[in-house]
Amino acid sequence: MSYLAKFRASKANRMLQKIARVLQFISAVVSLGLFSRRLKAILTHSHDYNKSDGAVEGILAAASFYSLLATLMQFALRHGAPKVLRWLLVLMDFLFIGAFIAVAVLTRPNGGPSGEFKGACAKPRGVNGLVPQNVRKQFHCNLPLGTFVLAIISTLLHAFTAIFHEIRDKVAHHRASDNENLHDEGPGAHGHMTKAEKKQAKRDGLAH
Repeated sequence: MSYLAKFRASKANRMLQKIARVLQFISAVVSLGLFSRRLKAILTHSHDYNKSDGAVEGILAAASFYSLLATLMQFALRHGAPKVLRWLLVLMDFLFIGAFIAVAVLTRPNGGPSGEFKGACAKPRGVNGLVPQNVRKQFHCNLPLGTFVLAIISTLLHAFTAIFHEIRDKVAHHRASDNENLHDEGPGAHGHMTKAEKKQAKRDGLAH
């Protein structure tokens, strides 16, 4: 068995998987809260809402729901879920890696259509072309930066759970099959006999 396979089947990895799932949920929920507060300010004061804003909010809402389900399954079900569901979780993790990369691109500080300097936050109305602090506070201009950072963190967390998720059943299944093969070889196959086997062999000798 390779080192990677051993690590996947280890108790340490199962514990890390649970921690990663919890962190995924927290990251997605906090990021959704930050971005929703930003959108509320935009809709209240300027209605400068675009498709990228809707895409980011939709991805974060879906990620929050998925990470909640994945966390519950990780804690409630043995090995995280039945084998078919475990494969599905790995597939979903890879999909959310791409989704969070998209969120990071859309909310990037320099030029993101849903980023920190979008709309009213990008208008050079103050001294030296800077947005006044009262405007930045009114539109919560700094919140997309938090979403951007959390999107990167979420990408790494989903990459970890996708790569190190325990797909196969426990190593005990392999050990059980090895034990079956050992019993099939018969008593004393490896040069060692139990006391009961020795007594039985002695009786058989006397009988003949």
